[in-house]
Amino acid sequence: MRVDNIVTVSGLLHHIKSEKKNDKYFPFSVKQETPWYDGTVRKDFLVSRAFIPDIQELVKNLPEGTPLKVQGTLQSSLGSGEMYIYVQEVETIV
Repeated sequence: MRVDNIVTVSGLLHHIKSEKKNDKYFPFSVKQETPWYDGTVRKDFLVSRAFIPDIQELVKNLPEGTPLKVQGTLQSSLGSGEMYIYVQEVETIV
């Protein structure tokens, strides 16, 4: 039985600067800032991969720090334990 891990996350757009060009997908991060118990702010980045051309263009043209809501399939990379979201929808939050 196949189970899809569809998630929705919101946060701020963070463009990933990379020397490697990948023509399959456009990578970006969703940055979340969470107040922590000791008064500091924890910053977490969920790496996102946009395969759909319309979504790639939308994200490329948005300025850094734009509030977003991203929906997609949550995946983990083999070996590293890092989580990625394969983006299916992006919506800007006003």
